[in-house]
This record gives sequence, C-alpha cells and structure tokens, in this order.
Amino acid sequence: MTAEQSSSRIPASQLCYVRLAVAQPQVAATFATEILGLQHVPNELEPFLFRSDERYHTLCLAARTDRPSIGIEISGEPELERAANDLAISGFLAREATVEECAQRFVRRALIVEDATGNTIDLVLRPAMSGRRYFPSRDAGISGLQSVGLRSRAIKDDLKLWTAILGARVTDRVGDVTYLAIDQKHHRVALYPSDKAGLVYVCYGVESMDAVMQNKYFVQERQIKIVHGPGREPASGQIFLRFAGPEGYVFSYGYGLKDIDAGHRPRQFTAEASSLCEWGSECVDMAELQFAPAS
Repeated sequence: MTAEQSSSRIPASQLCYVRLAVAQPQVAATFATEILGLQHVPNELEPFLFRSDERYHTLCLAARTDRPSIGIEISGEPELERAANDLAISGFLAREATVEECAQRFVRRALIVEDATGNTIDLVLRPAMSGRRYFPSRDAGISGLQSVGLRSRAIKDDLKLWTAILGARVTDRVGDVTYLAIDQKHHRVALYPSDKAGLVYVCYGVESMDAVMQNKYFVQERQIKIVHGPGREPASGQIFLRFAGPEGYVFSYGYGLKDIDAGHRPRQFTAEASSLCEWGSECVDMAELQFAPAS
C-alpha cells in the first residue's frame, strides 16, 4: 500500500486536543482566556486545561513536558491494537501511555507515537466529553478546535504514518505542503516542509468571516503580532488569521473550511505564495508559511 492509498482499517476519527509544552503556564493561561477566548476547566490533574466546544478540553498547557503533542482519536480498541502492530512493523517509535498519562489527557487509553520528524502524536481512545455547555471567556465566536499545522523534515515518511497506518487522506498539496483529512473536512492536519519538528500553528474555527475580522482588530488593539492574514487558502477555502502566542507558538482563527466528498482527487498547487493565500497576504516570519518548495 502506498502513502496515497490510505488504509480504512485504522481510521483516525477526529483531532481531539493539543498539548503545548510551556515554561510559564500562568502567562500562557491568561492568553488562552483573555486573548483566544477559551474556557478554563478547573480540575486537579491538569490545572491549565481549556475548552472550545462540547469536548472536555481541546488545549492543555503542560509545564511537565518538553515538547508539544496533538491528540488523535482512534475509533476502537481493535483499531488501536492494529495501529500499534503496524507502527512497530514500520519502525515508528510508539509506547503505551501510563495510567497517569491517560488521566492527564482525560482518555481511557493512549499510544504515544513519534513521527519520522520527531513530532509527538497521541493516539487515544474515548476522549472525555463535557456534560456542561461551553461558555467562552470572551465573545471570539469560536466553534471548536479546527486543525493544526505540523512541521515535517521527512514528508514521505510522515505521510506513511498518517495515510498507510492512520487512514488519513491526502486532499491537496501546495508544493510539498500536504493537507490531510481524517473526517469530512478538507483537512485537520497540514504538513509543512521544515528543518525542525514542532507545530506551525493551532487553528480554532470561528462562526463567521465577521468573527475573523473582529478578532483581527481585537488582537491588533492589544499589540499582538499578526503572523499571516487575514487571508484565504485556495485549496481549502478557509479564511484565516494567524497571530503570535506565548513562548513562540502561533494560533489561528479559521472560517469556511470546505467539506470534501468521496470523489475528490488530490490537486497539486504551484509552489508560490498565492497558492497559500489567494488574497495576497504574506508571512515574513515563518519559513513554513512563506513558500512551499517542491521536492
């Protein structure tokens, strides 16, 4: 099976959460509530958890880890077992999460996986939902955690993990930037060629284009640097605003991410700035968002 022919045996069903490694969690927590507009979730296991939708949490600010990670839900126990087996056969580093680690993630079971680049991906079972209505800390118009951008030093090897093992589907490319779908949306994960591991951005969906623009003025008034946008991705149709967060992380608001159908075929967009933003917005601070070099 090639990376283009994604397996349906082990479906990744949703992007659950992002865990950010932070040195000053209280400062980052203030940003999460006062700027991003997320809801703090008081609890004893992880003091810096935040909600954006019906899930128990979608953001964790973790002071006891040295690298960020993302949580991907796997649909069932048999699928997770097959994933563990396929990861071992393919040479990816993976280990079973401890009871404490599962409790900190509010999941029943997890495999902690390292991709070819060195990014950490938590494959989780039964992530917790909340019985309480989501109540944002400010009116940012957030509808939920939408997508993440990941740096990749080894696109082909990382694609093997995402498609052949996790069942993700390549939807489109811009140069070597690769958009990956795990549900009906155009993408939940985007891989960006880079010389290092890590997150390019964390994107929260908002309810309208007006919300994107209102948030633009909000962050500008607070002298927060806008990294990229407002703009629109030609491949996904998503209108975006990306801005600087604490400790070098970048956050984004997104609206209009397209659905895809079963007949969609991956398209190849040219490796130039207009293929990343058709409105002409340029990013000058992050190489991954400036240009998509072809291999």
